[in-house]
Amino acid sequence: MVLLLLLSSCKSEYEQRLEEARSLRNQLSIIENRYYLDPSPELKNEINAIELEIRKLARVSGHEDMFLTELHLKNI
Repeated sequence: MVLLLLLSSCKSEYEQRLEEARSLRNQLSIIENRYYLDPSPELKNEINAIELEIRKLARVSGHEDMFLTELHLKNI
């Protein structure tokens, strides 16, 4: 019973990366909206850095296409 509780409370590495990527996706949306209203090189650099981090998480997940599809970011 204890083992079952431990297994159900632990997230897989994939789920942890996906959760982190979802947070990054939310940040990306906010920054993209700011960039749309006031384009600046600094915001563009932030966008690029976040996209790069999401791509890294997707590659490391072992299921890059599925990972990006779940995030609705197939085109980054």
